[in-house]
Amino acid sequence: MTDLPDVPLAAYPGLPKGTFHVADLPRPAAMALGTTDEGVWTAAAATYLTVIDPATGKPDNDRPLADAAAGAARTAAAACHAQALEYSAPTDDRAAEQDLEAAKHLAEAVDTIEHASGLLNDPVTGPDGEKIDGRQIQVIHHQDQQLARQRSAEGDSRHTQRSWEKAWRILASTLLGVMDAILLWKPLLNLSFTSGSENALRWAIGLGMVSLQVLAIEWAARTFVSAERASVDRRGAAADYNRPFQRGRMGPERPAPTTDEIAEADRQYSHAYHWLVGVAAAVAMIGGVRVAWLARQADLPIYEAVLFGIVIGPILGCVVVQMARLYCRGNLLGDRLEIERAAIDEITGRIKRAQGRVAAEREAAHNALIAAEKLTNHADTLRQRTFTDSLRAVELAWTWFGLPPADLDHAEFERRAVPEVEDTGVRRVDLRSRLDLVNNWLANRDSIFTVPAPPGERTAVAELSAGESGRETALPGRQKKDELIILGPAPVDIPDRPKPPHRLMLIGAVMTAVVTLTTAWLAPVADSGSQEATSGVVAWSYPA
Repeated sequence: MTDLPDVPLAAYPGLPKGTFHVADLPRPAAMALGTTDEGVWTAAAATYLTVIDPATGKPDNDRPLADAAAGAARTAAAACHAQALEYSAPTDDRAAEQDLEAAKHLAEAVDTIEHASGLLNDPVTGPDGEKIDGRQIQVIHHQDQQLARQRSAEGDSRHTQRSWEKAWRILASTLLGVMDAILLWKPLLNLSFTSGSENALRWAIGLGMVSLQVLAIEWAARTFVSAERASVDRRGAAADYNRPFQRGRMGPERPAPTTDEIAEADRQYSHAYHWLVGVAAAVAMIGGVRVAWLARQADLPIYEAVLFGIVIGPILGCVVVQMARLYCRGNLLGDRLEIERAAIDEITGRIKRAQGRVAAEREAAHNALIAAEKLTNHADTLRQRTFTDSLRAVELAWTWFGLPPADLDHAEFERRAVPEVEDTGVRRVDLRSRLDLVNNWLANRDSIFTVPAPPGERTAVAELSAGESGRETALPGRQKKDELIILGPAPVDIPDRPKPPHRLMLIGAVMTAVVTLTTAWLAPVADSGSQEATSGVVAWSYPA
């Protein structure tokens, strides 16, 4: 609960004070001086002197005392009327300003509510790249969530994974190429940082080989990931299509790819896998050559150079394959869910921001109404105190006249003394009713996640329990009556997943061993007896 606003209120100044000659006043008036409020006493003395001539001690113009006193009471009532308006008018003006402030905040809140009510109609990007509204994205997300729960219940949680950023794959390929440029191509091509056309040509050849290697790794990995995900997505779609049949239900809930489409995706996946293994074998052979070359430069025996090359080369090739396989994370369903969640989060953020603005405007309007009520009540208090003090002054002067108190017409004095001000009741009732509408909207606003399930749709748990063991189910999609066979929807045949190209992997390993052995046998060996340079050229010796 928020604190009520602190509204500064003007203090009641009291009736104006004045100075009189005590000798001009009757003895009761002089005795009342100091025992009565000074403003009240001043008003009573002024009323007395408007009736009694201080020189003669009799009513002015020899009028009857009662008539003169009644006229003085009317004059005092008019003065009270003017004084009460003077005291309360600034407070009434402030109250009217607070009413206008409340009306402005409530109008802003209502406009925001109308805007928030249409946020679900604003276009957002759907999971297939199309433009749809918030209500449609909710329905699609609800259906995909149902599908995700069904897959998770069957042990397939790939949609919960998230693919790694492509920049890491490019960075890994580049680092491998830089390592080859420094450790292999530089010594192999005798690259140096001296000027000359021949040296520039060698640098161009070395950088070209490195770029070719980096691009080949990136292309093979990217192609493999795309083909693998396409194959997985088509198989997953077929499994989703077949799921109702497996649970004894006759009607599929979603479309599915054909067997030919699945076979084509598998063929693309198998081709991409072969290309990936081929590139990995080339990386392994380059790695084996590099290790054998460096080993021979370090004057290691041939068998050690071959051993290190055969071990490290295939490891680098396996790293390329494994890197591509690690990037095969997530699937189309996971991508759709992520896009849908992002769209729903965007809509939710808009609605929450709108609700925050409505709440802030509502709070400002509420505080303005409270302040207006306080100011109006205080203005009434100022008028009432002015009237009370003026009536006391007239009653006091009446006693100084020596007239009976009953002769003073109190009702007539109040009618003339109390000013009539604008009735704020109707305006406040309207503002309160609008504030109640805003309060009801804030208290009873609907969540954007309240999406009713389509008729007849069951949860994943219910579907999984529908096909319990021991229950005999009819052949999906077929009904037999006498000799008539009625064909209907049938499950999609899902072929076996293509196997990895193990034969190509073995060939790549053998080729790596052959290339490594050849490099170790033919690589030049630094002369162990001298590391001196002759004319800037290192002397090399070759095995006999």
